[in-house]
Amino acid sequence: MTATTRTPLKHLVLAAAGAWIALAGGVAQAAPDDLQRVEISGRRPGEIPRTDVRATCPGVDASIVTRMSPLQFRARAEGLSTISFRLNGETVSDVRQTGSPLEYRQLLRRAVSDLKCSGPARDTLFVMQVQFRNEGDDGDGANRVAMIEFAPPAAGAPATIASATAR
Repeated sequence: MTATTRTPLKHLVLAAAGAWIALAGGVAQAAPDDLQRVEISGRRPGEIPRTDVRATCPGVDASIVTRMSPLQFRARAEGLSTISFRLNGETVSDVRQTGSPLEYRQLLRRAVSDLKCSGPARDTLFVMQVQFRNEGDDGDGANRVAMIEFAPPAAGAPATIASATAR
């Protein structure tokens, strides 16, 4: 019986060649041209988010301003945050946020989770925005936190309705 001896360099070359061949063949098979782009979001098909947050959660403005103003006064970061959440009766869940400075994200999600709401018994999606800015329009230098409620899509009203409260 004859033993074949290979040097470590031969093992490395053969392994690299095999990996290259497998990779080249796999890439050609893994990328068909007929696939369409798929986008995944937190909404159910055909679901239109509700925008009447003030009607469903009375005191939402005061609640968010009370929770966010001290942090906004310290951080002084400006931005616009879009928040969506689900409401099932009085239970707020699945709070999601986009935009806004990172300093505000955790506290804002917690403030929305703690809202006192009374809504439909079924799982309903709501959306709103919160604006953070450092000066009011009158130049008084006061920090501002404003909850912005989107106008209903079919209402034909201006795009948003805002309330601002100075700290």
